[in-house]
Amino acid sequence: MNVNPAANADNGARVREFLADSLALWKVDGAVETGVLPVVAVIRVSSGATVWVERPAGHDAPWRWFLRWRHPDMREERSRPCASLVGLLNAVRGALGVERGSAVRIAPAPVAA
Repeated sequence: MNVNPAANADNGARVREFLADSLALWKVDGAVETGVLPVVAVIRVSSGATVWVERPAGHDAPWRWFLRWRHPDMREERSRPCASLVGLLNAVRGALGVERGSAVRIAPAPVAA
């Protein structure tokens, strides 16, 4: 487990950059900001939704991130643990209500007869 503060800061910057690129890809009008630890990133979108990405305290947690989000029409915020970067991205997409889109299928080219 990496406990080097400089490496953790670098990883946080990479996560924020990845989330900002994802917002752009999904065409979501929003921004990714640095949070106050343990919050690695704060995502604010034009619809008024806010998403917080946290690193769990200590090294005994079975997940890498903890996601919290709130929309203006919600009474209480919701949360979800995420064990991987893929899980984190999926949770952010769900929290922001971004549609999944169509799956990409890769198949071999037909054999020429």
